[in-house]
Amino acid sequence: MPKIFQQTILFIFIGLLTACANLSNLPIQAVAPEVSLSDFSVAQMGLTEQTYKLKLRLHNPNPFPLPLSGLNYQLYLNDKEFTRGESTDTISIPAMGEEFLELDVKGNLMTMIGGLQDLQSVFSRVLNYRVMGGVNVIKGAPLQMPFEYKGEISLKMLGDSNSN
Repeated sequence: MPKIFQQTILFIFIGLLTACANLSNLPIQAVAPEVSLSDFSVAQMGLTEQTYKLKLRLHNPNPFPLPLSGLNYQLYLNDKEFTRGESTDTISIPAMGEEFLELDVKGNLMTMIGGLQDLQSVFSRVLNYRVMGGVNVIKGAPLQMPFEYKGEISLKMLGDSNSN
């Protein structure tokens, strides 16, 4: 085999190895988790303020585990802000899997849906909700991955849980 031919093959081989090494150093683009409201229940009922338990479902659409070091959130009911806050809980969502995060929040649902006129009709309603915010993927990082999810929640379970 001529020496020039061997050198050409060697340069092509080195070039391919270098290209493969550079590809492996590219950062993996993570997709934000899908965050939805899994449960919404009354923890404590007061006249001017109530405490609720929110259970958020966090689904990881990525083919690798997604470690979270906290999140901030806003919850809107029928397009009115109901509550907002943050959690510093650290969780890891498995690849293509889901985890749940429970939050205690305060709010006044009665002022949002018209007061105490007819409590039974209040608890038979279905409300539109929107939960939005951002998740921290790297602890202490100033940037967050945003999320937003819309759905409906029945208040019937709130009325049932309060009567026990």
